[in-house]
Amino acid sequence: MTRSDRGAGALAEAVRVLRCAFWPLLVFETTIGLVTGVVLDPLVLLLLDRVVALGGDPFVGSTALIAFALSPPGLMALAIAAIGATFFAVATSGGDSLILWGARRGKPPRQLVVWRSLLGRVPTQLAISACFIGMALVLVLPVIVTAIAARRGLLSGGDFYFYWTTRPPEFVWFAVSVTIIAAIAAVFGFLVLLRTGLAVPICLVRPIGAWRAFWLSVAATRGRQRALVLRLLGVAAGLALLWVVVLAVASILLERLLAIPMSGPALLRIGALLAVGGSVGFAVLATISRAAVLLVLLLDRAAEEALPASAEYGPISPRRHWAGIVIALGICATIPVAAAMQIGSGGGAMPRAIGITAHRAGSAHAPENTIAALRNAIAEGADVVEIDAQETADGEIVLLHDTDLRRVAGVARPVWEMRYDELRHLDVGSWFSPRFAGERIPTLREFVDAAEGRVRLNVELKNNGHEQDLAARVVAVLRESGASNRAAISSLDLGLLHQVRRIAPDIKLGLILATGIGNLRGVDVDFVALSRRLATPAVIRQLDERGREVHVWTLDDDATIARAMLDGAANIITGDTARAVRVRHWFEGLNEAERVLLRVPNLVSAAWLDIAGRNLPGRDAVAEEE
Repeated sequence: MTRSDRGAGALAEAVRVLRCAFWPLLVFETTIGLVTGVVLDPLVLLLLDRVVALGGDPFVGSTALIAFALSPPGLMALAIAAIGATFFAVATSGGDSLILWGARRGKPPRQLVVWRSLLGRVPTQLAISACFIGMALVLVLPVIVTAIAARRGLLSGGDFYFYWTTRPPEFVWFAVSVTIIAAIAAVFGFLVLLRTGLAVPICLVRPIGAWRAFWLSVAATRGRQRALVLRLLGVAAGLALLWVVVLAVASILLERLLAIPMSGPALLRIGALLAVGGSVGFAVLATISRAAVLLVLLLDRAAEEALPASAEYGPISPRRHWAGIVIALGICATIPVAAAMQIGSGGGAMPRAIGITAHRAGSAHAPENTIAALRNAIAEGADVVEIDAQETADGEIVLLHDTDLRRVAGVARPVWEMRYDELRHLDVGSWFSPRFAGERIPTLREFVDAAEGRVRLNVELKNNGHEQDLAARVVAVLRESGASNRAAISSLDLGLLHQVRRIAPDIKLGLILATGIGNLRGVDVDFVALSRRLATPAVIRQLDERGREVHVWTLDDDATIARAMLDGAANIITGDTARAVRVRHWFEGLNEAERVLLRVPNLVSAAWLDIAGRNLPGRDAVAEEE
């Protein structure tokens, strides 16, 4: 038999197994997804909240995460999160493997048999999860060590944002060295998973422990690595092509559908259709993808040596087969129903006006944190101007984002080592454009005076590790300038916000988050500035219910600005104020049916948002200007 004949035979066998196992797989995966969302996720989050609270604050975010992670409560929280996520992956792959292995022998197991096997072997699955976490730590450790060593040796302790935005040669070498080590670690991790992937199904069909299951998996795949890798690469290429084709066809059909003028009720009916079709379609594609990857291992002869047939596997009759189809479709249908409930209880109606905040005083069309940027932001219609405040060596509050002046002034000195007289004459406009040559670093007092009450201020306190009395000095400037009633103070550092709350309880406070852990709703702030990744509709709704506005940063394109508005954000933080104002005008012109449909949380609605966004007023002009 030629190699092509063997390949065709393997493909035919994979298709046969997948056809036999598809509906049981879909039932199991949607069921375990719902069980995880209802039981496992809330339990893990509750444990994490309790552990984080041991550190004194209900939430730990951004700058404090590293210090917290190295503390006993932090290590406990990381262990809980890692074990929870890994256990879910192990249980899901274990159930899928049982169904596929039974289907290979023509006898897919009933759902009760699968769940009984999973629940009966929970301790072993936890042990396997712990082993996987340990192997991941061993692989990640060299990457962390390399990153720390390269940071100290190549980047000389300068501001990382400077290196990230300008990308000088030393940063390229830093990135290349870390990437090489990370790639090597990823290859080793992939090979480890390939050799140990059968441990999960082995422990479910044999009464053995985790270490014995790992040993059997390694023994069975010995000498099979090259063949398995080639098959996985082929499967990955085929799956990528499948996803591209499906998404392309869906986008074409959607664009033609939306070209037809429709009334509000018609839009709502189409929204329901898209929600059901998109959710079921995504579940089907995801199930096929995971099953195809697992079949690479389960159809190899290594599986025959390690996985015996189970006497508990009974044949599925046609009656049960159709029952499985009905159950699978019913469970999939609960996803858009839940989404519709989320849409109905989410933002949508927008009883309040959406604010526009100029990030760094508006950094798209003028040099950041300058008087020129302020004037431009006011002219473009900003409601709020966000600025970055730091202390000089002599205690003056100046506006600067980075910890040093290399990026904006070409001076390789940190701000805390310079007196204000040394930096007041520096040119921080020429780097942006010759039109702004001679622009200076303003003090907070100068900036407040220039604003003249025409716009509200959001003063971000920058924790550079060398501030002396930043919170009190910023509050003093705002009070002395008469701006405390139209200003808010925000920071990544919750400790600085605590200081402001003690000395100025009347000033509005905001916590800035790129990542974090704990009970965010319990933090004593007035608003939360979330990165786009964190600002999900559910998080926005939960914070809004606790009286905390959600500001989303940093959004500089039509689609992400519109999406944040649809999700219920109270404020859009953007470097391009004019663009955000145009999108807001377009958004306010939508009727409720259009807003509901645009909020459907699936891949198809994202495509529709892009299509609808093409009609934004002034969008073409913005593109030409850029």
